[in-house]
Amino acid sequence: MKKFFITFSLLALTFCLWSQSKKIGQGKIKSITVIEYVYDKGVEKKYIDSETKYDVRGNIIEEIEYKGGKIDKHVIYRYDDNNNKVSETELDASGKKTKITEYKYNSDNLRIEKAVFDGNKVLKSKKIYQYTTY
Repeated sequence: MKKFFITFSLLALTFCLWSQSKKIGQGKIKSITVIEYVYDKGVEKKYIDSETKYDVRGNIIEEIEYKGGKIDKHVIYRYDDNNNKVSETELDASGKKTKITEYKYNSDNLRIEKAVFDGNKVLKSKKIYQYTTY
């Protein structure tokens, strides 16, 4: 039983540390750029694979993914004062909004609503979160 408790504790600690990895450096890292090198018949080609930008609290505020040197996916994130993600805005390669997702939270910082809009702010879907308490 003691081995089980130790193993379970280590797994729980590992999970907690892993789940924190989405917040990088708590203000120490401003951005990360991933460069891909492709070799064809000895010739090196260099491409930007992705760019990720962070706010001072370690939240991702912008992600850009590339394919073949061109923008494939571009998302901008916004957060409230409680570090809750309040919106995700997806852009196409030209910078035009294609999808907007907005989140609402209650006073306990629990998500209560997720609304998805097209690029013209026309509502496409909505989810309402209801919590049962004791």
